[in-house]
Amino acid sequence: MRLRHQFTISLLVSSLLGFSAAARDLTPEEAGTLDKAAASYLRAVDKGDAAGIVAALPPRILTVFGAASGIEEKNLQKKLVEQTAALMKTTDFRDVAAAEGTPVAGDAALADGTPVVWSILKTSFVSETDGKAMQNWQPLLALSEGGKWYFLRVEGPQSKQLAAIAYPFLGDIDFPPAASAPAN
Repeated sequence: MRLRHQFTISLLVSSLLGFSAAARDLTPEEAGTLDKAAASYLRAVDKGDAAGIVAALPPRILTVFGAASGIEEKNLQKKLVEQTAALMKTTDFRDVAAAEGTPVAGDAALADGTPVVWSILKTSFVSETDGKAMQNWQPLLALSEGGKWYFLRVEGPQSKQLAAIAYPFLGDIDFPPAASAPAN
């Protein structure tokens, strides 16, 4: 792997009941670009870089969220950066990592014909708020459109529903559950 930092990025997709039989290994080029993009995203989380975190959100997710909330996309991005920055001031994130393993992917096409490559990464991190530390395990949805990887944390039904509105093929996917426990 190209990144040697306080975390090692080598991507793993869990065994998912909903992952179709058409799942495939990522090509070396896809794996390389996903590795770099995931490393950049996880570094942004680790450093509390709100703009970097929001920049990694899939544009279709922003469009759906903006339409649902009535906020224009440019204003939405600004508001999300502000909200993320506020969260980062009250919560410390550390030990941010993706599990190691062999990445697999799914291929899909949107109604407009746009091809999408997607994968689900297992991530872990420690969050600390008001002196209380929690170990977290969350699936991270990785989507490649137009040769660029984007990321969305899938924490529960609401984030899965949002993802499925923007990417209907995700509606039948069983994401691994997010979990947390007090950190030692």
